[in-house]
Amino acid sequence: MIGLAALAILAATSMKPAVLQPDSFKHYIDRFNSEDRNATDEKLSILNDRAWPFLRENIPLFECPDKQIEETYYYRWWTYRKHLTETPAGWIVTEFLPKVGWSGIYNSISCAAGHHLYEGRWLHDPKYMEQYARFWTLPEAEPRRYSFWFADSVRALSLVTGDKSLAWRLLPNLVANYMAWERSNRDSNGLFQQVDGVDGMEFSLGGSGHRPSISSYLYGDAKAIAAIAEEEGDIDIAAKFRDEAKRLKRLVEEKLWNPADSFFETLPYGPSTTFTGVREQVGFTPWYFGLPDARFEIAWRQLLDPQGFAAPFGPTTVERRARGFMHPEDHDCLWNGPSWPYATTQTLVAVANLLNERGEKVVSKLDYLNLLTGYSRSQQKGGRPWIAEDLDADSGKWIVDLPRSTCYNHSGFADLIITGLAGIRPSPDEWVKVNPLLPNHSWKWFCLDSVSYHGHSVCVLWDLDGSHYGKGKGLSLFVDGRQVANRSDLGELRAPVPKSESLKQPIKASGWTKHPGPVLGGALGTCFDISVLQHDGEFNMAFSWRPKASIASVTSKDGVHWSEPRILIKPTKNGWEDDVNRPSVVFQNGAYHMWYTGQFNGHSAIGYATSPDGIDWKRIKKPVLEADRPWEKVAVMCPSVLWDEADHEFRMWYSGGEQYEPDAIGYAVSRDGHHWQKRDVPVFEADPKNWWESYKVTACQVTHRNGWYLMFYIGFRDIDHAQIGVARSRDGVTGWERLPSNPIISPTVDGWDADACYKPFAIFDESTKKWMLWYNGRHGGLEQIGLATKSGLDLGFPR
Repeated sequence: MIGLAALAILAATSMKPAVLQPDSFKHYIDRFNSEDRNATDEKLSILNDRAWPFLRENIPLFECPDKQIEETYYYRWWTYRKHLTETPAGWIVTEFLPKVGWSGIYNSISCAAGHHLYEGRWLHDPKYMEQYARFWTLPEAEPRRYSFWFADSVRALSLVTGDKSLAWRLLPNLVANYMAWERSNRDSNGLFQQVDGVDGMEFSLGGSGHRPSISSYLYGDAKAIAAIAEEEGDIDIAAKFRDEAKRLKRLVEEKLWNPADSFFETLPYGPSTTFTGVREQVGFTPWYFGLPDARFEIAWRQLLDPQGFAAPFGPTTVERRARGFMHPEDHDCLWNGPSWPYATTQTLVAVANLLNERGEKVVSKLDYLNLLTGYSRSQQKGGRPWIAEDLDADSGKWIVDLPRSTCYNHSGFADLIITGLAGIRPSPDEWVKVNPLLPNHSWKWFCLDSVSYHGHSVCVLWDLDGSHYGKGKGLSLFVDGRQVANRSDLGELRAPVPKSESLKQPIKASGWTKHPGPVLGGALGTCFDISVLQHDGEFNMAFSWRPKASIASVTSKDGVHWSEPRILIKPTKNGWEDDVNRPSVVFQNGAYHMWYTGQFNGHSAIGYATSPDGIDWKRIKKPVLEADRPWEKVAVMCPSVLWDEADHEFRMWYSGGEQYEPDAIGYAVSRDGHHWQKRDVPVFEADPKNWWESYKVTACQVTHRNGWYLMFYIGFRDIDHAQIGVARSRDGVTGWERLPSNPIISPTVDGWDADACYKPFAIFDESTKKWMLWYNGRHGGLEQIGLATKSGLDLGFPR
């Protein structure tokens, strides 16, 4: 496994082709640019004049004797690049280039997001798909507006990069997303149901109900969650979702298989057990996720039947026998017979899975090649490459080909070449496996080169007699330019992926496990911004109690169950602390010291109080720190204070800037806790390269362990959405190094902390040998305090 930061470096330096010359394919991109009539009308993040430099650095190279397939391969990467869109939430992938009324924030649509992630996982730079996957965990992203196999596609991404940390970090969100599907779409019979239009398949002949698609998607997600949890070491979640996958498999096979038609079909809503009696292409979807047993493979006979789904530019979305096939309706998008690239992509993935798992029993490699060739031929218009919405499966004429449809990103193609035709089968282990789905007596040569796989550059080369590439006869597999396997025919090859030095100390994901719900809040109302002391096996937490506009404290033996609160400091009407909050408490020289935020009339300042017992506090009447530097604007707040025994001084990290949420983190020192000397500029600021913390960084807690100052901090991507990261520095002031797997704590979809995770405070508990991190979580207007834990002292920084 390799961290994403290291992967980005490898992508830039190590994905050198073993055989092909990148500029040999530049002519495709030049022609696509010259023929692009809409280029001047589009607002793209990667413009046409940057298309080839971007693609040259980021995509696998492919060459084959069928130049139309080769052209389609580069065309689809060229169009995919147009849909890579940089947003305030990071890079995402759009479906339409122009804004459409049914899209969500930033013109996002979850309907084809699974295709986007499967396709984009082959880009050399992992940041695009990492950020896109993260995007779908945001509450405003609406991942369930349409059917979407989210967890499965995140897992598919990790199988290519070899980096499991992203999936580990997203695991709580993937679980929460699954549970939300259960609440909204699961019927009493155990199956999932969906409206055909929300399934992305409007005016289908099978209609709405218990469709084979949605239950298959959730089966794929359950399997993926179980695998991710098992690799992370969460045995309970792994077992739960393995059982869930088994249950869904049984339900799909028992309830959605129509024995009269020998096909998976839609079952209408309600208790009815009467099928719609329509074979639709969606009935092949269970094989996309490897769901059905061998006895169901009879269904595949329909794919090649002229009265079933077979068509020169198909497959059709409904069998030709069906009443209503190609019946006109007053709607743009019909799924009653046209060929849809979305469904064709799913079917080809399903065929590839079937061939890899069961061999050529019902369908053959020749069938795969013919289907892929027909799919490539369908992506034409007027003699040049074209992709729109849907087309007539017999004539190849586009049916929905509107201005919005240009370069329509609702399907996949490159992934079908890479995992199907060339046959790279992504795996969680340290092996690269290849099984080309090309018949032995079809092409004499092809090459797929510069494939980024587990941080290495992989090349699959077929040269029947060795005369075309001069690299030897037969099928060869190269890793980082070195041949690692060879055979004379087109069959399976596998070889270990060598571990480089950069892989020997893997960076695990955050590794933090959230407590299921808030540990403080509820009837107390909004509780936030904590400071915790640990003494004699007891935790003492000072926190902000908004309903009282005060600072209060609670105690706990386990960090989860807390006593009733006791108010420590109340607001006063002295002109600077009408509201008091955000404490930092230190025990030093037999006394308790508290620095806190006082707020009045749109300004914030930092106050100071002392106590002999932590209960009765004496305050300094005036602020000890006020905003007087340009960067501090109207507010200084959120102090985090340590006593430095070596220098005999207090060290404070604080936030300054705007009143609602400050902008950056400053630093000051004091001998007595009262009189402070500041640095003139912030010591820690937002990083525009990290989307999740590109807007502001604030409200840190700093602790000192093993020669490092560790800063747990909030990163904002916009004013309303925050996550928690960690950085380290040798001196606590300069040279801050962010954890590569940041953020460590993120909002959970539909959870109590769905909108933001704020103000962390972490303690390493020596008795249990684990980190305990309390933080604020917000859902809507309510903030409560939660807990996350992590076993072991190691936070995951490179050694």
